[in-house]
Amino acid sequence: MKISELPQHWENGKRDDERANEYHMRVTLEDAARLRALAELYPEYSEEDILSDLVSTALENLPDPEQR
Repeated sequence: MKISELPQHWENGKRDDERANEYHMRVTLEDAARLRALAELYPEYSEEDILSDLVSTALENLPDPEQR
């Protein structure tokens, strides 16, 4: 999935509840406001869910470090 496809994913309500690890991170005030706005647009998803989807999708789209 591409980052640009996430809004459609959220609109369809396709949740991936398999989240075994928890991380704490800091985001800028601007990014926090964006997360809040996205959570308001997609009320079935928390800010944490949205952030998790964003990180997961970004990591999926990175090249495999083993194939450098």
